[in-house]
Amino acid sequence: MRTPTALLLAAIAVSAPASAVDYSTAVFGTLGYARSDHPFAYQRSIDDNGTFLRDSVLGAQLDIRVSPEWSATLQGRLAPANFTDDRLDATLAWAFVSWRPSNDWQLRAGKLRIPGYLHAENMEVGTTFDYARLPAEVYFLSSIVDFVGGSALKTWATDSGDISLEAYWGRNNGYWRQYFRTSYLGMSPAGDYYLPITLEVRGLSLAFHRDEDVYKFTYYQIRDRQRSGDRWVVPTLETPAPGVSYYNLVPGGPEEMRLSVLALGADVGIGNGFRLAGEAVQCKTFDIPSVFNMTGGYLALRKRIGQWTPYVYHARLRSSGAQLDLHRALDNPTIPAAADPTGFITAMQKSGADAFGAYDQYTWSIGTAYALTPTSKLKAEWSQTHVGAASSLVDTPAGERASHQRFNVLSLSYSFVF
Repeated sequence: MRTPTALLLAAIAVSAPASAVDYSTAVFGTLGYARSDHPFAYQRSIDDNGTFLRDSVLGAQLDIRVSPEWSATLQGRLAPANFTDDRLDATLAWAFVSWRPSNDWQLRAGKLRIPGYLHAENMEVGTTFDYARLPAEVYFLSSIVDFVGGSALKTWATDSGDISLEAYWGRNNGYWRQYFRTSYLGMSPAGDYYLPITLEVRGLSLAFHRDEDVYKFTYYQIRDRQRSGDRWVVPTLETPAPGVSYYNLVPGGPEEMRLSVLALGADVGIGNGFRLAGEAVQCKTFDIPSVFNMTGGYLALRKRIGQWTPYVYHARLRSSGAQLDLHRALDNPTIPAAADPTGFITAMQKSGADAFGAYDQYTWSIGTAYALTPTSKLKAEWSQTHVGAASSLVDTPAGERASHQRFNVLSLSYSFVF
């Protein structure tokens, strides 16, 4: 399928002398295996049966430079689909034109990556980082990481390093994954459900680079709409009679849900070959009280020893106290049988707990990367995740809860780029 970016590039290329067009290609991939000691699926596909689906990816990138000012990038990927749990999907992940009118300005238009995290642009290229996988408490919170729009980047060179400021805006279609332990009010079967949404994003990203060290600050706002046109649900406490209370979960809220995301990150050398890296992200919503408010982050220490790079990190993800309280109330309804003879209201509450979800978990990971060549790595990691009150990263069957669980995950992978 031709994109507007590809068509624009073709027009530029036709008008340029053939000798002026430079092409470069790269192929990258990861073959990854992960297995836990728990029957519940974690991060969509990791369980005690083992899986290659979670971490495996194959991609190719084409960079075309028409002139010192004009260039374009196309990147295609075969990776786990963002609309189902059990298959890979081929996508045109990047497709953008870049115009650099001077050394310190760059304008891009097309399909781009949201520049939120330290590894936002290279998260699929496993050779560029040493972790077996990037911490889920930060990097697995959204399935929509790309947008179609534009960005403007300004760079300042200083004696101590380079400062860059990027402003961006765009939109994209995607899916919000939910997992229901039982049939959602008899309308949808139990299991995973992908709600089609349209996302609009606008934000700013400020970064400072000094040699290998990097510091990054990002703030962006998101507007989400359901592609069906339905309104969002706002949980409203109802008290129809003394001693009877429950949450009304009938759609009737706003047409769009506004969220803000604040992300901070740094990766710095601290001496003797050690590097310390960490990221923190806070998400808040403006339109639905007590929902989608969370804070996540990790702190990692690693050291290169010849071809080996052992590491350890600790990561946490927690919803706000109000969201956890709402989740507990929905997941443990106390409605008298006389007020709910058919059990419909009780089922509605539990479905609401699954639909909105909540997070309360932390993970310890220890692992190592071994550089076979400058462009390929073997990785091994053991991690242990503790779930507190709840975690929507864990799929739980009917009659079960993810709360107060502890499970281990072993991950092995081979990554390459050439």
